[in-house]
Amino acid sequence: MTESEGRGFILRAAMDGPWAGWAGSRFLEEGLASVHAAPGRALARLMNLASLLPGGFGLVWDHPPAWMEALPGESRQGWWEAISAIPGLALHLGPEAAVQLPGGAFRGWVHAPEMPQGPLGEAWRQGVVGWVPKPEAPWCLPDLGTPAPGDEVPAGWLWGEVALPLGALSALAPGEALVAAMSEAQGTAERGLAQRLSAGAWVDLPFLRRAAGWRLALVGGIEFQRAGGSWPAAFGQLRALKALLQERLRTPIHLGACGDPRIAALLGRQALREGLPWRASLPLPPAPGAFTPGLAADPRDPAPLEARALQPGAWPDTLDHPPAILLRVPAVPPEAGAQAMLAQAQPTPALRWLPPGLPPPPPFDPDRPWAPAEAFPFPADPGNGVQRGLFEGFE
Repeated sequence: MTESEGRGFILRAAMDGPWAGWAGSRFLEEGLASVHAAPGRALARLMNLASLLPGGFGLVWDHPPAWMEALPGESRQGWWEAISAIPGLALHLGPEAAVQLPGGAFRGWVHAPEMPQGPLGEAWRQGVVGWVPKPEAPWCLPDLGTPAPGDEVPAGWLWGEVALPLGALSALAPGEALVAAMSEAQGTAERGLAQRLSAGAWVDLPFLRRAAGWRLALVGGIEFQRAGGSWPAAFGQLRALKALLQERLRTPIHLGACGDPRIAALLGRQALREGLPWRASLPLPPAPGAFTPGLAADPRDPAPLEARALQPGAWPDTLDHPPAILLRVPAVPPEAGAQAMLAQAQPTPALRWLPPGLPPPPPFDPDRPWAPAEAFPFPADPGNGVQRGLFEGFE
């Protein structure tokens, strides 16, 4: 993996192939690597694919649920648990297939138009899976992109990811620095991939060069708001920048939010170190000079749920896939509390709960540690909500 830093952005790409990718699950039916004929080989195929992509791989389970019912219950449960243990792989499925998942924490997302309810809703609130609001539209994969529409999800690829703070949009508007850096990284990856293909060291998934794109990821939404930034103006600049990059690079551009705190911190330190104009929105010392990942409040800080999940109202018209929000809570939220919170966060981003029984995700930054679960506000339940006592926790 290569990580290059430009004025106001950080570019991540692979040296000898795509940075990330996705595909539907139909390719697991083929020959000796079928889930039914040889599940071990199918699992090895997925592991090899995920190991080649530093940015991760999204497996979109677009099979009908009956396809997995042919497997015995124990084999089916073992298959799902083995998938959840593959580093870098994220599972995306519909509500019909999600009910087959066993217990435990999955790096998976359920795509459904409404908030999960019943047994699936219980699994969602316990942090087993995340939820992506999916209208009657193509799949939208958080932190990756939007696959091409169709009955079967074709293989898609990303050359790399460019992360930038919202405050730097005006300086990056000409696009020349971005185009030069992205063109150089893409050329390096293409030459390396050509050698891989000639040596037979690539996976047996079709690679269409013209369908491979880039991901543009945003950080610093909270700092942008504190500095008095205008969301309509920022989204207008984003759409113009996306059109320019697509025209110059001849590749699709997927707009989204960056939830990586390490990248956000690097962009903040760069702004302070080089005295860039958008450093004025950063907090003053002794607070760490780091941007907040994504567009809402930092998930590591015990801010109200609405502040951590709230997104700009116009994001569905500009971003290609919903921002992924991680909500830490001191206990499993009730269904009424989740509904009350969602009523305040419209349009709804992709949501995942993090109850205290689950460890927070890395990286663990000594300068910005995760607050204890007891410090996070509990979602309001209009029916039987529990309010902490005034002096509770001070004994």
